[in-house]
Amino acid sequence: MDKTGGFAQTLTSEKLKAAYAVWEAARTDRIAPRRDEIVPANLRGVLTFTFTMDVLDSGKDFRFRFAGDRIYQFMGRRLAGSLLSEQTGSPFFDNMRAVFSACVAARAPIASGVRQATYPGKDFLEVEAMVLPLSDNGVDVTHLFGAFESWQLGTHSSSQHDLSRP
Repeated sequence: MDKTGGFAQTLTSEKLKAAYAVWEAARTDRIAPRRDEIVPANLRGVLTFTFTMDVLDSGKDFRFRFAGDRIYQFMGRRLAGSLLSEQTGSPFFDNMRAVFSACVAARAPIASGVRQATYPGKDFLEVEAMVLPLSDNGVDVTHLFGAFESWQLGTHSSSQHDLSRP
């Protein structure tokens, strides 16, 4: 049962909806599941679209932990172990920081998209992403779990959406 007021209905990507369902099932009656409760076996068919981040100093920074192959293909490089604060001067990473910070502050799922990609060299794509909190202590957001999907600009079934929205 979706206890976040219909969050799943705001998503257009079936991959994101499937990843959200895994998170929701693990969450039960808490603000978020623990990181160790989001296991690859439960993410069949969507693992390559997912990522995890460490939340550092209550959300002042974020460390890239894991990104599936589809995210690696989009980015063209692996970021595991690096800090988000090291990725400066890019609207893509600035938006990422804003979405991650909003998720930590709200202790709730956040969706971003469908909109034109702002990653350098990827403006021919549109993207949808979601970020979900994880909490190892049941109170603080200690990690983030998310999913991301991209399509050729104008080809996604929801391309009638406003591509400029955050």
